[in-house]
Amino acid sequence: MCALRWTLRARVAHATISRKVTLKSAKIATLRSARRAGIFSAVKDSKWRTQRLLILCYHGISFKDEHLWSPALYIEASRFRERMQFLRDGGYNVLPLDEALRRLADGTLPLRSVAITFDDGGLSFSELAMPVLRDFGFPSTVYLATYYCRNQLPVFDVTTSYLIWKGQGKIADYRQLFKECEPYPVGEGVAAVQQWWRKSVAALQPSAAEKDELAARLAAQMGLDYSEMLSSRMFHLMDPGEVAGVARENVTIELHTHRHRTPRDKSLFQREIVDNRNGILEITGKNPVHFCYPSGVYYPEYFSWLRETGVESATTCESGFASRGQESMRIPRLLDTTSLSTVEFEGWLTGVSAGLPQRR
Repeated sequence: MCALRWTLRARVAHATISRKVTLKSAKIATLRSARRAGIFSAVKDSKWRTQRLLILCYHGISFKDEHLWSPALYIEASRFRERMQFLRDGGYNVLPLDEALRRLADGTLPLRSVAITFDDGGLSFSELAMPVLRDFGFPSTVYLATYYCRNQLPVFDVTTSYLIWKGQGKIADYRQLFKECEPYPVGEGVAAVQQWWRKSVAALQPSAAEKDELAARLAAQMGLDYSEMLSSRMFHLMDPGEVAGVARENVTIELHTHRHRTPRDKSLFQREIVDNRNGILEITGKNPVHFCYPSGVYYPEYFSWLRETGVESATTCESGFASRGQESMRIPRLLDTTSLSTVEFEGWLTGVSAGLPQRR
């Protein structure tokens, strides 16, 4: 039965990947044809594009091999520099987010307007992204989750997911991790082990300190050096001093909830915003008014809850351009990733990609 289930899962996964590859290949071929035909040049300076703002979204820059583990979250430092060079060479106007949104509402955006945002506030921003942004003189926004900023522990979910990937899902004795857990997916691969891990942790409901101990035990079971990961801080957020340092440059620090979660209870949700804002105010001395949904998850009721707490805009992880008159609590961005090719990136900058089919 286990072998049959694995075979069926493998076939479904293969079919899904094949469809994605086919769509991506067709999209790249279309964009290359459009560029050769001069459509990119025509659209990027059009009235349509001038009335729209492209907000770029990044999460982390790889210290080591994080982009291989999660290409949707991490991008190589060399590729990030290439992206910024592309903005410079293409004559794109990189604006601070607050100014960009104001000028979008006023109808005064310059040609080829772009804003740059980073989610979470990982250490890789100050260590790897900031030197590049400084070289190009580009402003940026960091949506900061303040709990892991104040409490300098590695972010649990990404740390343990990376550990399982790094150890190829081979846990020596999973019974040493949990007294009770979901049935262990023997032979079903890294993704299945990661899913098993998430479910088992959710059932346990550990505290922050217990999570750190659990991560250390997981690393030991996989034969990996957890102390080295701690010392490198590769999955830490910036600490308050590091946040204050970048905030003194061309960087604004904005809201991302305190604990990187968005409960569907109004009082708990708004408490996340208040705690987040107070933490940022204490670090930077500036009142944040722009928000980003953690993991891109949002519900319509959040819109009024955010407005009641003084939030002026909220960005998602949905692909698209910000346009005048749209819902300010559901602003799309472009998630720039390792898997996004140069022609796809250029297609979005010019505006051509907005006319192509998108996967949510």
